Amino acid sequence: REKHEQKLFEIDGISGVSVDESTNEIVVYTEDAEKGKKVPKSLDGINVKQEVIGKITALSTTTLSRTTSYNPVFGGISVGNPYITAGTLGLVTTLTLNGNQVALSNAHVLALDSRNRFLPKVTTPIYQPGVYDGGNNGDTIGYLYNYIPISFNNNRANNKADAAIATLTILGNVGDVLDADNINFYHISGTVTANVGDTVRKSGRTTDVTTGIVTSTSASVKVSYGGKWALFKDQIVVGTPGFSAGGDSGSAVDINGKFTGLLFAGSNTVTIVNKESNIIEQLGITI
Repeated sequence: REKHEQKLFEIDGISGVSVDESTNEIVVYTEDAEKGKKVPKSLDGINVKQEVIGKITALSTTTLSRTTSYNPVFGGISVGNPYITAGTLGLVTTLTLNGNQVALSNAHVLALDSRNRFLPKVTTPIYQPGVYDGGNNGDTIGYLYNYIPISFNNNRANNKADAAIATLTILGNVGDVLDADNINFYHISGTVTANVGDTVRKSGRTTDVTTGIVTSTSASVKVSYGGKWALFKDQIVVGTPGFSAGGDSGSAVDINGKFTGLLFAGSNTVTIVNKESNIIEQLGITI
């Protein structure tokens, strides 16, 4: 599979590549059936099957939900830097180094400007709610602290996470995530590895609390970031339509209260999630 991925992603309309773990067939995700006609039926004797999922995009916002300003802050609410619309504060957690509280979300929510350029650490303010939801300098809850770099427009890239953290200047409720009634909370603590068939949950700014089924844990996907794109490997695919929508980027994804990944992109049929193992150590956090 690995040796064919680069050539497959050079085909216009290829959204991702994975493996069906029950049959060992290569799965090619396509934007539409017409573009899928360019995909070979087999590769080195291994059957190739197609799944039309549409175009995968980083989930910026288009609708209003969970947009109130909070103090203390918690997971599942609107957040963003001054130069983007709004995403989701996934989880309040702590730095392994010193125990200081930080807000976890996507890099494209906390660390990238509208032209997908990385912003300076320490001085970039983070608003809650995000600008799209009325956030401004008076709603600053902290400052960009760290992010995992993303290589754009590169078919040889080995991106594995779109993730960033911000230090908090107000209090946060560590591990608490807003539940479906928008009143109560559920708690996330510890981590777990997702497997195909698992039911996962997220709490997001736009679609609130939803659950979905994991259909792949080893996908490579091509994600649109407006004028740029990025190739991500080793991704979780949640194959449940309606699991997420624009503005849910940054949502913490859990299995029975244990963190399994960070939601960052999707199409009209699937959601893409970064694995916890590609986030926690790299950002220096404890969940």
